[in-house]
Amino acid sequence: MPIGWYLREVDSLLTKFVNQAFESFGINRYHWQIMKNIDTHEKICKDLFYHQVHRFVNESEYESLFQELVSRNWIVLKEGKYWFTPEGKDAFAQISTLQEANRDAITKGTTEEEYLNTIRFLEKLIVNLGGNV
Repeated sequence: MPIGWYLREVDSLLTKFVNQAFESFGINRYHWQIMKNIDTHEKICKDLFYHQVHRFVNESEYESLFQELVSRNWIVLKEGKYWFTPEGKDAFAQISTLQEANRDAITKGTTEEEYLNTIRFLEKLIVNLGGNV
C-alpha cells in the first residue's frame, strides 16, 4: 500500500481510539490538544493555535471546542488568552493519566528509538513536500 494509505489509516484509528478513551470525560482528541497546549504553555491564544488543527476542524468546530471547555469551567479567557481554571487543572491531571495509558497501549511493542525515528522520518517528508514542522 502507498504511504498515504498508512498515514490516513493510523490517523483515523488514532482519532477513534482516543475519542473512545476520552468519552467518559465528554471530550475528544481536539479538546485534549487544546488542554495539552494550555498545560505546556500555561496559556494559549486561540487564533494562533488554530494553525495546528485547521486541517482537521473547521472554524465553527474549533470555536465549539473552546466554548465547550469554557462551559465546563475548565478554561477561562483572560487578557485575550485561554488559561486553566482550578477545575480544568484537575480535569487535565486525570485525563493526562489516561492519555499516558493510551500512549503505552498505542506504542506497545515499539521502542522509543523507533518512535523518534518515525517522527523524524515524517518530519522529513513534510519538509520535502513544502510544509513546516
